[in-house]
Amino acid sequence: MSKQSSETMKRPLIEQLSIELSQTHEPIPNMTEWLQSRVSTYDSKKEPLDVIKTDLDQDGVSNEWVTVLVEDSIEEQTGVIQARRSYGVVIDYEDSQFTLQSLNFTSENNGRAKVMTIEDLTGDSRPEIVWESINNGAHTTFSEYTVSSWVGRKLVTYVGTALIASVSKAEIRDRKIQLTGGLIGSVGAGPWQQEFTESYAIAEDKLKRIRRDYVQSPTPYHRLISGMWAESHGYREQAMSDYSKAVEIQVGSYKEFAFIFKGEWVQGGINPDQEAVFDRTIKSFSLLRKELLSEIASGVDPRNACVSAKKKVDFDKDWLTYLNAPAGYANPHWDEGTICTDIALLEQ
Repeated sequence: MSKQSSETMKRPLIEQLSIELSQTHEPIPNMTEWLQSRVSTYDSKKEPLDVIKTDLDQDGVSNEWVTVLVEDSIEEQTGVIQARRSYGVVIDYEDSQFTLQSLNFTSENNGRAKVMTIEDLTGDSRPEIVWESINNGAHTTFSEYTVSSWVGRKLVTYVGTALIASVSKAEIRDRKIQLTGGLIGSVGAGPWQQEFTESYAIAEDKLKRIRRDYVQSPTPYHRLISGMWAESHGYREQAMSDYSKAVEIQVGSYKEFAFIFKGEWVQGGINPDQEAVFDRTIKSFSLLRKELLSEIASGVDPRNACVSAKKKVDFDKDWLTYLNAPAGYANPHWDEGTICTDIALLEQ
């Protein structure tokens, strides 16, 4: 860890900026330059700022500035830089008065954050700010998205975040945040992972995931998982279609995958008898989920629907050995009590 070269800061960055802005009553000609000059003594890397001038309140005047600022976190006694903290910041100017509102990102992102976009996500013709903060793990980069609105000169951040591993694409479509990725780089996560696209929307004043679609579903297992996510998010017809396709898919070989058989990680393609039982089990479980969904759709209580679906397909607890056979911690894990559970709850 390096020591901060400049003088010890008496006030935290956001506090110091708020004081200076409160004492400024004339427009600042170049906000980027003004902020850069103040932040440079707090940021040992002295990274250039990306300051966006915009009209958040839609009053016809672009008198708001949106940016991410970074501050070294320093151990008081030694002066050693322990980490880097980042803040989402909105500055506005109205009636000869500046105000500053900020959002603290977790220190785990080590100062890595940015404004993804400023767009209307709620349909009220006023734009929201979508922030992205990034955390590098041992093998995988995770991106976390947070959404804020500008209400009455206040930064209001919605409950809920969108978190995804290894994001390969992030965009706004139809007032929804769409994120593609999801692959965990750790070997222990296993080879069964498939990239997916998640959609998030503002609903009931929260940022909620409303859909997950898999880019590929090459085996009955993958199609089953795709169907369970469709079911979880209320897309019944899609779920029923996925379950039917899971029953129909024929796989020539599982050599690209791996299994846990008798407690050991076994490469696919070398144990055809066990893999054949796995294949049949996945298809039987897909039929169970299909029956379960049909029962619930007809008005049957979920608990009774589960009992009925198990009877119709002759559920056997020995299925669990094969349902949990795909190797890797990124896969869902079932026990006898969670056979009919929403897959989103298995993920928690």
